[in-house]
Amino acid sequence: MDLMSDDAIAAFGLLVGEAIERLVNEHDESLDKRAAMLTVDSPTLSREGRQLKFEFKVKGNRQPTAAAAIDVQAEQDEEDEDFSPSPDSTSLKAIATCECAQFKTHDQCSHTLSTAWWLQEQLGRRSIGEVLNFLGELEVDSVSIGRDLVDNILTLAEESSRPAETTDDETRLQWRIGFSRSRYYAPLSITPYEQKPRKNKKGWTKGKEIRGFELLKRDFTAFPIDGKIAALVASRSYSFDEDHYAEFQALQSLVGHPNVGWADGDASDLDVYSAELSLTLEPVERDLEEEEEQHEDNHDTTVSATHFRPVLHVSGFNIDIKQCDVVMGHSSPVEPLVILADRKHNRLIVCTLRDPRATRVIQFLLKSDLQDAVLDAESAARLAVGCAAVDSLVRVNLPAELAGPITPITGELVFELRPRPGAGLLISLAIHDDRFREVLAPGASPEIVPCLTDEGPIRLQRDLENEKQRADSVVERFEFNKLSADANYRWVAESDEAALDLLGRLYDGGGDAPRIIWPEGQSIRVRGELTPSALRVQIDDKRDWFGLTGSVTIDGQDISLADLLAAVREDRALVRVGDREFAKISESFRRRLQQLGDVVVSDRDSMKIADAAMPAVQELISDDVVLEATARWHESVKRLESLADWSPEKPEGLDAELRDYQLDGYRWLARLSKWGVGGVLADDMGLGKTVQTLGVLLDRAKLGPSLVIAPTSVGDNWVRETERFTPSLKSHLYRDSDRQQLIDSVGPGDLVIVSYQLVQRDAKKFATRDWSTLILDEAQFIKNSQTKTSQAIRLINADWRIGLSGTPLENHLGELWSLFRTLSPGLLGSWDRFRNRFADPIERHKDDKQRQSLARLVRPFILRRTKDKVLKELPARTEITLHAELSKAERKRYEDVRIAALAELSGESADASQAGQQRIRTLAWLTRLRQLACHPRLVDPTWKKGSAKLDLLMNLVEELREGEHRALVFSQFVKHLGVIREALDAQGIEYQYLDGATPASERQRRVDAFQNGEGELFLISLKAGGTGLNLTSADYVIHLDPWWNPAVEDQATDRAHRIGQQKPVTVYRLVAEGTIEEQILQLHADKRELVAGVLDGTDRAARMNTEELIKLIREGAR
Repeated sequence: MDLMSDDAIAAFGLLVGEAIERLVNEHDESLDKRAAMLTVDSPTLSREGRQLKFEFKVKGNRQPTAAAAIDVQAEQDEEDEDFSPSPDSTSLKAIATCECAQFKTHDQCSHTLSTAWWLQEQLGRRSIGEVLNFLGELEVDSVSIGRDLVDNILTLAEESSRPAETTDDETRLQWRIGFSRSRYYAPLSITPYEQKPRKNKKGWTKGKEIRGFELLKRDFTAFPIDGKIAALVASRSYSFDEDHYAEFQALQSLVGHPNVGWADGDASDLDVYSAELSLTLEPVERDLEEEEEQHEDNHDTTVSATHFRPVLHVSGFNIDIKQCDVVMGHSSPVEPLVILADRKHNRLIVCTLRDPRATRVIQFLLKSDLQDAVLDAESAARLAVGCAAVDSLVRVNLPAELAGPITPITGELVFELRPRPGAGLLISLAIHDDRFREVLAPGASPEIVPCLTDEGPIRLQRDLENEKQRADSVVERFEFNKLSADANYRWVAESDEAALDLLGRLYDGGGDAPRIIWPEGQSIRVRGELTPSALRVQIDDKRDWFGLTGSVTIDGQDISLADLLAAVREDRALVRVGDREFAKISESFRRRLQQLGDVVVSDRDSMKIADAAMPAVQELISDDVVLEATARWHESVKRLESLADWSPEKPEGLDAELRDYQLDGYRWLARLSKWGVGGVLADDMGLGKTVQTLGVLLDRAKLGPSLVIAPTSVGDNWVRETERFTPSLKSHLYRDSDRQQLIDSVGPGDLVIVSYQLVQRDAKKFATRDWSTLILDEAQFIKNSQTKTSQAIRLINADWRIGLSGTPLENHLGELWSLFRTLSPGLLGSWDRFRNRFADPIERHKDDKQRQSLARLVRPFILRRTKDKVLKELPARTEITLHAELSKAERKRYEDVRIAALAELSGESADASQAGQQRIRTLAWLTRLRQLACHPRLVDPTWKKGSAKLDLLMNLVEELREGEHRALVFSQFVKHLGVIREALDAQGIEYQYLDGATPASERQRRVDAFQNGEGELFLISLKAGGTGLNLTSADYVIHLDPWWNPAVEDQATDRAHRIGQQKPVTVYRLVAEGTIEEQILQLHADKRELVAGVLDGTDRAARMNTEELIKLIREGAR
């Protein structure tokens, strides 16, 4: 501290004390008890510009040590950069920080309160004269730390540079070379032996042989060449190495590779770079006058008084090593590596050390608190004198005063081209000079590049503005804006076609174009263009599939159809012919191959296609392709072509007047039936999917019995509609009695109707016989292919399968794959293939091209019509969102739970093994928040204060009653419906009620009663009554709480808004303001776009992970 008068000291001490006292008072009283149990340790003080920074370690009996800090800042004029308190200072402010989770959430914690108490006590019990002495004891002596740092670096460098000395107790490694003429032994052997000095000190003992990986454990610092020999010898006999040399070598090979990721999360992509570690001395502007005065007797007054801070620098990167995970290893016994894992920026930086002896120096620097060290002129000069020894181990960037003369240069612009794995090029525009140690981007710092030459150190001075002007001119001239920019003056030609286009421009640039540098001088050669006329295809029979092979020939060399499909799948216009030689696939040929690739299934070393894939294959195989196929293939093609113009009339025996769209739907089903492939009738709810299906069941009645699997709630409806529209079909409801007898006895014309639950339970019984037709009503029940229900249905033997679902795709594309795995096996291939080809590109990367490919592939097998397109006479539907403002008590209860959720979930480990449990806990918290948004009684049965949403509902119900309207009321929570029932009973309002516990017979009785006018409201649980009910006597629908998937709500709404409805339908959604419910509504738009993206042609899909769910909790507040 500068010398001050007693008045100044008194004023300063008073101001600091007042600032700390204010900080203590800002803390919540609830922290007092925990803070009192903590111990403050290792206090330090440093000055940074206009503030004092106190740092502490805070310990507790059962708590991990936390690092806390208090910054005391002078509130002075902005122009005054020095912290110089005086009697005229008006105030100071104290700001606390801590690394613990509680501080991150609340901006205060027990650790910061404990440190503020400690500082308040220390200042309070000292006299005015002792205050500055106390602060001086805490202050870090940066210059002393810097001098000690230089002493240690020079000592380590000197020790590492000394020749190895052998002591009496040391051993030596001897290499013994053997030769053999026997055919049973290798002609040359190299065997290591460990020898010890003889007792008489004359010579060495015979020694003993060292075997295997024990050899690699030796210290080769004294004789590095031994290490290289050891690596070769050991690798001859052992493939296992405990030090993982192979892994580190592989990591070096991954530098620049485009396909590298973390192994632990999300999976997310990372970049691997190579760089060099160096020790850089950076100028420091600090107030060190008093420290220099303390050491002035030891200064060399002939050296500049500039100060420097030592920084461990990573070439080409602005990175804080302290924020990285640091791993040290070896790619061989003599090639040490330092790996910096920068997770914040998703990158790994591989630093190869110059010399195995550098390991000790780097380890010392990594462990040292370099930020606390400052080199004065004397220390900097000493490091410069010893630079030669240090620089041989670790590169040292000297300050300007010590780095040698400046030499201006005009660097050469060059193109560095490197082929990408698979396709395309990586392109860098760089500044080249033989004296540079690293590649430099044009116009980017450093302006001064230190170099060591035979004549000594020099500094090369670049003209950054000139470099940038020249580089920008090249970028514009060669149209680099057509490529994806990877970094500053770095681009990616992502396909071979883009790479060829670029190369054409570069090679046409003439002599004034930048020089092109290829690895090993290689370049790309294109031998010609491939067209469909060069393709030969062979199709053979393969049980229920067709086998597929083929090839094209160019310049006498064959390229297999499999290689062509692989190139198109990877979006490559070029296919490899030879080493660095390619053939270009014409654009028209690529489009046809793309469609074929969507349906081909790889089976070991062969390819096969299902019957459903015939349209895509026919698209490829036209008159210009040479085809060799079996008779079965030609017969299948002829049958498919004949169906194109077949339009059957409504079958006899179907007692229904079909609307035009229903007749079209029946004809579509009939064509699929004749073809023998499955599909999904995906019409909106209420458009008559059942009657369209009964038409094709009538066509197939003579082929054998049919099986309809449907939710329990719609089983009776199938029986009624079968009796009404197709009386010639005999419907049988599969219930409790005589089940096996029913399965054994049914035959042509019989229709067995069973629930999904019973199919799962009696799977073996249904698999004992063949069925002509399998109908899956509400087919979204098998959207998860791993459930026992899905597995049971796949065991059923059926000649033809069809699914009925208004929502075949609700959340993600895996649901669509699961449907077709059952209905049309082979169309979408294996899950791994479908995920890699369609699901991941569409859902994660928004790949519009793959979305279009998937839509084109499934289009023949999905028929979807919406009510607004085909039912122009259907009354209008109006949707209104009503917002409920929580009371203060409700808001407090909601916020308490939300904050508790964040505290628990934010503090959990990111361990991948715990991801499933964390997701379960996250969903549990979300459910609790959703319940609180409805009514606190759903979480706390003792709650007596009412609910804003209940009040809003009852007011709405009163308005509906006055207008003589009737309404369906849906909730996901049965408890919530129970609360509503109590309120309705209290006011004498009549209603019907249905949830999952309602027996099937009672369900229908209550539906019929409501349709006949009994009850003004119908309370229905969303899961139990969202499908299969016809409730057109209601003209209002109320959703008490939003569900994650809007399709489920739409299905529920369609209980009233369907064929038979004569009145306009109004839909109310009740949403609690400032809660998770508002976040759920925002998700509805994403879910609707997912469905449209594949079925109707829009372009978005999404799936939520655990982190996104936690984000909902974080943002689910006012």
